[in-house]
Amino acid sequence: MARTRSLKPSFFSNDLLAECEPMARLLFAGLWTLADRDGRLEYRPKRIKGALFPYDNCDVEQLVQQLASRGFVQVYTAGTIRVLSIPTFGDHQRCHPDERSEGFPAPTDGTENIEFHGRNEKPGNPTGEPGNFPATCASYPSSYLPSSSYPSTSCAPTKPAPRSGSKPADPLLWTESGWQGITDADHAEWSQAYPAADLPVELAKAHQWLKANPKKARKSNWRRWLTTTWLCKCQDRGGTHREPGNRPGTGPAPTPPERKRFYRADAAKHMTDAEHQAWREAQRQPQEAR
Repeated sequence: MARTRSLKPSFFSNDLLAECEPMARLLFAGLWTLADRDGRLEYRPKRIKGALFPYDNCDVEQLVQQLASRGFVQVYTAGTIRVLSIPTFGDHQRCHPDERSEGFPAPTDGTENIEFHGRNEKPGNPTGEPGNFPATCASYPSSYLPSSSYPSTSCAPTKPAPRSGSKPADPLLWTESGWQGITDADHAEWSQAYPAADLPVELAKAHQWLKANPKKARKSNWRRWLTTTWLCKCQDRGGTHREPGNRPGTGPAPTPPERKRFYRADAAKHMTDAEHQAWREAQRQPQEAR
């Protein structure tokens, strides 16, 4: 699924990227929209072409080769999956806090790189050997090194640097075995915010409800769901051990209203049905005694 990404002005002045074909440069920007928040995506050239160049006749693998030979992307295998990674993705993109990672494995020292077939025409590799450039920047002429504002480096791909200002992952999670990551500080804050809620009881009730509703047990923010949805509603209903028919602030359940009185012509007064019936019985008794 494509995402909204940002493009810096230095993208167009990068002399290393300018050595690639225009379609390769456009592909590099397009890969940002396909990559997850970690800067990785499954490397499937046909699918990438269908998503980025549905109306163009181009060879995505040949374009990726140009980017990989200059360190802009890294293609490797992890098990049975081919993964494409953008090493400096985290330095130049600020993803939405709720955006999820697709879970593709990160490149490691033991990861098998995919070899491209072709000759490397990059200055600094006069022998023209196929494959990537040396792993160090020392073998590159200084005139080819990009500034820190460029969207890439000429060094070998590395893991994306952690994004500054990003929130750490919340340890509070729910699994079928129970709640995880709830601290003593959480218990203290929730006891103060929701005094009517019996926390052990409510946590157990929420756990059983999620197990009984697995389709609804998919939350991106478990803390928000547990506090604003479960505990807050429990507090509004009067708490865990509330009396039936009694909510906070409403007092005891109202008593049923009195029955209406109607004017009875034979008795010449207003009476309820029960009172009128008793009056008529009293009138019959003297007549029966005669």
